[in-house]
Formats: sequence, C-alpha cells, structure tokens
Amino acid sequence: MTISKMTGLVKRVWANAEALSGLLDSSAFVEDISPDSLKKLGAQAVILDHDGVLGPIRSQSPDGIGEKLIHALVEAFGVGKVFILSNTKSTRESRRDMYEARYKTVTYLMASRKPDPEGLKMAVTLSGVPSGKIAVVDDGILTGGLMAVENGAIPVYVTRRRIDENTTEKAGRLLVTIPQVAFVRLVAFSKKIFA
Repeated sequence: MTISKMTGLVKRVWANAEALSGLLDSSAFVEDISPDSLKKLGAQAVILDHDGVLGPIRSQSPDGIGEKLIHALVEAFGVGKVFILSNTKSTRESRRDMYEARYKTVTYLMASRKPDPEGLKMAVTLSGVPSGKIAVVDDGILTGGLMAVENGAIPVYVTRRRIDENTTEKAGRLLVTIPQVAFVRLVAFSKKIFA
C-alpha cells in the first residue's frame, strides 16, 4: 500500500471511527444471522462476502453454513435481492461461474475491491433497493464494513463460530482480519485522545 493510499485510509477510518468501532462491539456470528434479524435492521436486500462469511478464504464455493444462509436469504428477500461481493481477485471468474451454475437465484457482482462502493451501487441498480435498505454482511471491517458505513448501507460485521479451513486458509484469514480490527481500534482510541 502506498503512503498516499494509507493516508487516505487513515482519514476515512478517522472520519468513521465511532461507527466502525461500534460495529466491532456489536459483531455477530454468521451462524446466528437470519433473514428476520436483517429485516429488523431495515434490510430489503443483502450483499454477502464470500471469504470468511460463506466459506473458507479462497474456497471455490460456500460451505454448508454459507449455503444454508444463501437459501434462507433468497427465500426471505426474493430473487434479485441477494448478492455476493468478494475482494479475492484470483477466484473472481471461477466463483462467478460457480455461482451462476449452482445458485441461479443470487447475483455474483464483479466490481472494484471493497471499500470502493461500485459493488453496492451495482446492487442498488439491479435490485431497485436504495443503499440505506441493503445489508452488507462482511467479516472485513475495512472492506465491506467501511463501504457500508461510508455509503449509508446497513453494515453487519460478522465472524464465524467455526469454519473448516486448513492452516494456510486460517492464517490467510487472520492475517487480513486481525490487522483491520487492530487498526480500527487504534484509530478510534487515538481519536478519543486527540480529537
């Protein structure tokens, strides 16, 4: 990451430190997410992250928990209201093909990396639902969480109670999520002291 990108990220997190810190404090387990819990937040459509939410990092398809969640959300929200948006470039095309073949009722979005709002804007256009009524379910506080907070969507920060992953997959997931959480906590703490 370049110095200018890091400076920009610090400014974005500083501006949203309270909301992001609050998300960390109210995190939920993926296994506890239900259509009703999202509807109570005002959601009329849902964007789901793949890695760490629907399945292990870099996995080709959702695991049993992810598959169950997808089916429950499609049943509750309807076709055209459930989207998958993942930052993993190496599997984008193959995952898109898999989702199109196995999950014809969900839309896999090919968009810029989160927190860029392109994927959220695509979901708004395709679903006809305003961003304020779209839940973004993600385990990345600086990816989907920041995208949702900055663009008025409904952020839902999640972790998995249990996920079947090998050591490499677990290390990859933790090397992404732990620094993000620590960074948000540090910026939020610094803002309380210096603001």
